[in-house]
Amino acid sequence: MNKARQRIEARRSQVSLKVDIAQKCKALNQKKATLDTKADVSANMNRLDLLKKELAELKEKVRATKRLIQTEEASIANSKQETQEIAEQIQAEFAEISTLSRQIVSGNDKDDKAIIARADAVRTEAIHAIEEFLNQ
Repeated sequence: MNKARQRIEARRSQVSLKVDIAQKCKALNQKKATLDTKADVSANMNRLDLLKKELAELKEKVRATKRLIQTEEASIANSKQETQEIAEQIQAEFAEISTLSRQIVSGNDKDDKAIIARADAVRTEAIHAIEEFLNQ
C-alpha cells in the first residue's frame, strides 16, 4: 500500500512534467510539419523550371529584337546612302540642264523673221538707190 501511495504521489508531482512533454511534442510536431513542407521542393522546382523557361524565351526574344534593330539600322544607313546618291545625281542633271539651257537661242522665229524682212527691205531699197544713182 505504501508503494501505491508513493506511485500516486509521484504521478501527481509529474503533472507539470507531462504538460511540459505534451507542449514539447506539439512544438516538435509543428516543426516536423514545417520541415515536411520545406523538404517537399517539387512545387518550388516546378516554379523554378517555369521561371528558367520564361527567362530563356525572353533572352531569345531579346536576341531576335536585336537582330531586327540591326536590320533596321542597316536599312536606314542604306537609305541615307541612296538618298545622298540620288541627290548628287539630281544636282549633276540640274547642272547639265542648266548648261544646255544656256545654249538655247532666246527669242522667237516670228520676231527674227520680221527683223530679216526689214533688213531685206532696207537692202533692197539700198540696191535700188545705188542702181538709180548709177543709171543716171
